[in-house]
Amino acid sequence: MSQFKGKSIALPVAISGLLLLFAVLAGCCARSGTSGSTSDGRLVLEFWNTMEGAEARIMPDLLRDFMTANPDIEVNEIKVDFYKGREKFIQGVSEGGGPDVMRADRFWLQDFVAKQLVRELEESQIKDELEDMVPIARGVVTFNEKYWAIPLSVDCLGLFYNKKHFAEKGVKIPTNFDEFAAAAEKLTDQNLGRYGFFIYPNGWYFEPFLFGFGGQYFAPDGSLAINSDETRKSMEFMLHLKDGLKAVPPVSLRANAYQTMMHSFGGGQVSMIFSGPWAIRTVLAGAAFKDDTSNLGIAELPEGPHGSYSPTGCQTLVINKNSRSHEAALRFLKYMYSIEVQKQLSMVNFGLPARRAVFALPELKRDPYLQTFIRQLQMSRKIINSPRRGEIYAPLGDKLKAVLNGDITPEYALNDFVTEWNNRR
Repeated sequence: MSQFKGKSIALPVAISGLLLLFAVLAGCCARSGTSGSTSDGRLVLEFWNTMEGAEARIMPDLLRDFMTANPDIEVNEIKVDFYKGREKFIQGVSEGGGPDVMRADRFWLQDFVAKQLVRELEESQIKDELEDMVPIARGVVTFNEKYWAIPLSVDCLGLFYNKKHFAEKGVKIPTNFDEFAAAAEKLTDQNLGRYGFFIYPNGWYFEPFLFGFGGQYFAPDGSLAINSDETRKSMEFMLHLKDGLKAVPPVSLRANAYQTMMHSFGGGQVSMIFSGPWAIRTVLAGAAFKDDTSNLGIAELPEGPHGSYSPTGCQTLVINKNSRSHEAALRFLKYMYSIEVQKQLSMVNFGLPARRAVFALPELKRDPYLQTFIRQLQMSRKIINSPRRGEIYAPLGDKLKAVLNGDITPEYALNDFVTEWNNRR
């Protein structure tokens, strides 16, 4: 009898424990981003947003407008560090969770597709969007003749320059690397604490030099081809600017190099930098431009012996394969691709929209910088691409820092890079 009584007590306790476990698991799933609902029945979409700066600041207003137009949906925006977003998404989705929607860089997308982490967008679902899509952006979201994302924006690098410095030194906009080096030297005035150019040691920003000298990351068969005479020449050209011409400020590049570059150019201590549309507002807030925004000039990048090249960025929105609310997620993607939202994102960030109709809007036609970036995209030479290209930037940036700081030679850096790359495979 006592044994039966004990079991009769244990059974409800066990059932209660199971119910509690199920509740906890359900809560975890809801928090994972695979959709949930509010107490009033609205569907909750979790959106991992890797935006920064002005774009990030405008998102609350855009989300509010979306939720007003779609009262059955609530978007829970979670800000994610851009540089941690790729691995965070891979881990989350692989474990059965992750967000419903993720803002993903173009260089993450093919990896996401290969790992089967994102949902395919049927052509019939996005027919209107595809018809108005900028060709570069359409190419980014297409793999194996299928569509995997909606593009948000396109960008590239240009030559930012201080017009007053150019006028003072009688310098013209350089069109090739020889003219660029001569301009950097002439603009340098150490008595004023002013330098011609700031080298940002980052793989993406290195590409105008790398491809301008004829280098490639990969060979046609997909093998690594970065250890070449052309790559060494591109590194040596940068060292010539820094150590030979003394046209680059003698600062440590081991940490906070981007912030140092933006502060130096915005403050008037540097006359030229390579940067993109996302940097314009930061530059215009600097002491050298805030009282006279017309002082900022932006031109196409100078050409190397093998032509001009700018890396092309494209930010996209993907739907997690685990999302149970893909129809609502697709509605959100379409909203972010709408002409009005594309216009607002372009205006706040001086970026290039991902749809053609937006370029014809009067607000963008008045943008004094837009046409330069459009021309830059059109003139960039073709390169050999690879799904692994995005993996190169961080380790290459580390080698560039070491080379420019004088720690290692270009030859040693490239040999070391290849060894480390092969060991990762």
